[in-house]
Amino acid sequence: MKSCRNGQSKILSPNEYTLLLDALPKKYAVLLRLCSLTGLRIGECLLLRVEDIREATLVIRRCNTKGKTSSRELPIPPEMETTLKNLGRNGDFIFESKIKPGTPITRQGVDYIFRSTCKELGICGFSTHSARRFFIHTLHHKNVPLKVIQKCVGHISLRSTSAYIDVEENHIQSAVEQLWSLV
Repeated sequence: MKSCRNGQSKILSPNEYTLLLDALPKKYAVLLRLCSLTGLRIGECLLLRVEDIREATLVIRRCNTKGKTSSRELPIPPEMETTLKNLGRNGDFIFESKIKPGTPITRQGVDYIFRSTCKELGICGFSTHSARRFFIHTLHHKNVPLKVIQKCVGHISLRSTSAYIDVEENHIQSAVEQLWSLV
């Protein structure tokens, strides 16, 4: 778990996630929910423009990705499309800065809001990367093929994707039990 901003970020429990969403200002709650639904990095979300939303699909431009190797498209729920378009209707960026109109909110600003809200709620280990870990970890444990998850999050290597997946004791138990009736 993340401690003093080092280590892997925590995957929130459903209760912690709900508490955090309810406590965050609306724009930041939408941002957290978008990251959780798409597995996008916080920087990729912040650089989204209204024109990047097409028929319940987000277009993540190559120039806005970490590796800048390729663009990708991800489906989003129709209600999220409406919410994002409403947030971005007054400017270029969906998550536009109030301090510097015409530019996105900074990652540092988002990190400050998330960390201070988590501190108020007593949630430890959360970071802006927690939603991405949640996305990858949860899809993997719902038996979505790793190759599909890799494509969603824009990793070049399966090794990068698998680093986000935690293995818990009950996962080992249930995996091994599947063979008990066969042998």
